[in-house]
Amino acid sequence: MNYPKCPSCGHELLDRTDKCPFCGADLSRRSLRSTGAQANHLRKIILLVSVMMVISGAAFTFFFAMSGKSTNYGTDKSPEQVIPQDTNAEHCFENMYRILDAEDEYLDRNGRYADNIDELHQFDSALELECPQSGLPYSIVNTKQSVQVICSVHGEI
Repeated sequence: MNYPKCPSCGHELLDRTDKCPFCGADLSRRSLRSTGAQANHLRKIILLVSVMMVISGAAFTFFFAMSGKSTNYGTDKSPEQVIPQDTNAEHCFENMYRILDAEDEYLDRNGRYADNIDELHQFDSALELECPQSGLPYSIVNTKQSVQVICSVHGEI
């Protein structure tokens, strides 16, 4: 059986008295109830703070896990991201880089990019227009800010 404790000294009180036999503190019903209510209130606060800490820890963990992931949606691939896998792929990428260089020269001379691969080939007849692996022609996509050369097998640069 649980006996009430004195709010002042903490000794268990076996008898119902108005004063603690150990320290003489007032033990009217009102003071004992308020002491129990204070302890109950303290437990609720500790529980609430603990729950809030767990939730905020989970939220921070989720946030940092999501912010650590990189996405490349809507971004152009840089040449450093392209890794050739065989000699045909290497040759294909070399061709695409030559086409990009020719586009830069075309822009310098004509003030605009070539509209298509055939127009660029007329400007520089040494360009190879097909992927050495697939035999499919390269395509060019021009925007106001950039030029992309696309191979249907190896991707774009």
